[in-house]
Amino acid sequence: MSYADARLIDQIPRYLLGAVLAAGLTGTLSGCSPDTGGRVPVAGTVTLGGTMLDRGTIEFHPLSTGTITGGTIRDGRFEIPATKGALPGKYEARVYSTDVDSAPIVPDDLPPGPESERRPLQPELIHKRYNLESELTAEIPEGGTSELVFELDS
Repeated sequence: MSYADARLIDQIPRYLLGAVLAAGLTGTLSGCSPDTGGRVPVAGTVTLGGTMLDRGTIEFHPLSTGTITGGTIRDGRFEIPATKGALPGKYEARVYSTDVDSAPIVPDDLPPGPESERRPLQPELIHKRYNLESELTAEIPEGGTSELVFELDS
């Protein structure tokens, strides 16, 4: 660094130099975490008839306005990260799990169409009172939760 460069730096007020450094550091650090839009992580467990649900899906439908969110259940546990999580509030929870080991069901009451469009369905293991006509509710607090427990009767 030359003598002229050093004099130029001395002429910059220290508070201005500090402000520029702070702004650059703030911009760098704010890029480290994803913007969740206020969503929070949601996690918990699901049992069916007293045993952990092997596999399935869970959905959270807001009781007021908002976006539906959900995740996969594996070995009775689900974890939805904040980037895909729920906004704090009250939700209806819906749990689905199909019996992939059973023979598929082909509905007879489908409208006429190509046979290839008559997709077989796997039997649903979960009673409709836990999904289509759900009685399950959850309150997601500020900061999220990992403590939700859904105990379903078989």
